[in-house]
Amino acid sequence: MPNGLALLRRHIGRERGTDDSPGAASLRYTCQPKLKYGMFVVGMTAVICFALGWENRMLTNWVSRVMLTLGILAFGTPVALAEDAPIKLIILPYANTVSIMKVHQPLRLFLQERLGRPVEMFTSADFSGHFDQIRQGNFDVAITGPHFGAWAVDNGHKPLLRYSPTLTPVLAIAKGGEVKKVADLKGRTVALSNRISTSSLAGEKWLADQGMIAGRDYVVRASPTHTAAIMAVSMGEVDAAITTHTPIHQAPEDVRNKLTVLESPYHAPHLFTIANGHLDPAMIASLREALLRFEASEAGKTFFNETGYKGYAPLTPEDVESMRPIVALFLPHIDGKP
Repeated sequence: MPNGLALLRRHIGRERGTDDSPGAASLRYTCQPKLKYGMFVVGMTAVICFALGWENRMLTNWVSRVMLTLGILAFGTPVALAEDAPIKLIILPYANTVSIMKVHQPLRLFLQERLGRPVEMFTSADFSGHFDQIRQGNFDVAITGPHFGAWAVDNGHKPLLRYSPTLTPVLAIAKGGEVKKVADLKGRTVALSNRISTSSLAGEKWLADQGMIAGRDYVVRASPTHTAAIMAVSMGEVDAAITTHTPIHQAPEDVRNKLTVLESPYHAPHLFTIANGHLDPAMIASLREALLRFEASEAGKTFFNETGYKGYAPLTPEDVESMRPIVALFLPHIDGKP
């Protein structure tokens, strides 16, 4: 069991958002009342020892040990995820932050009402930052890429559900443009949302299988999000973008009208929704039930229709297994970390 000082540091780290211990968001410590009590106990120790006099060393030592032990217990007694503690929901940064928050607001509100506790949404600046949050266990629930989700399940986190469509890498190209087939990309510029997204990894493999190697046969331009990559095609800044159908579906109509796609033969399960493995099994069951009730609600039907996610499907061991080759491709890109 960590000592009182370690637990206090961990609590402060959580308050500042700097704690990187596994399961940091799924276990919280209600230390503030205990902190005041602990300080009181330590203070009283000093007063009693002074009153007894330092000559009576044996009695003084015994009192100080007892009182300081009580102080440490007061500082460090953990309280597992309080009933009203916020649920931390992290979301893959496939678009800009404002769009992600707006799209998922109906889900947040439904879960908050259904579970009777606050739900806080977070995203990251990029895919690497998002995966760092998963690797550190800094979430309660995550809506994440299937390759990140597969890694998480293999490392102790719990599958909840996935979106029902198939995730298919596509080349977004300009309608009526010069690019008609993959071979037409020779010497041209292709935007990628992120080198470690499922679509980018599988998309680059698709092009390589047809003899088109990134950096040799075409220039890669990194974009912060799928949306930015698609916009670059619509504005004529790049010749194509490797993405999936979902971001195109979610793009503004005037952007969609300028695009068409070349579809790859690769298919993967869509975004995974997972729970932190440190959560209580009953809480995990409640989360799964709440998500399925959201799907059946009017707000949920609108959400799934507007996003193109269509609905939920069971997240199976076969889904996880199918992503292991992609996991093997993205891990070397993450600063050499497993």
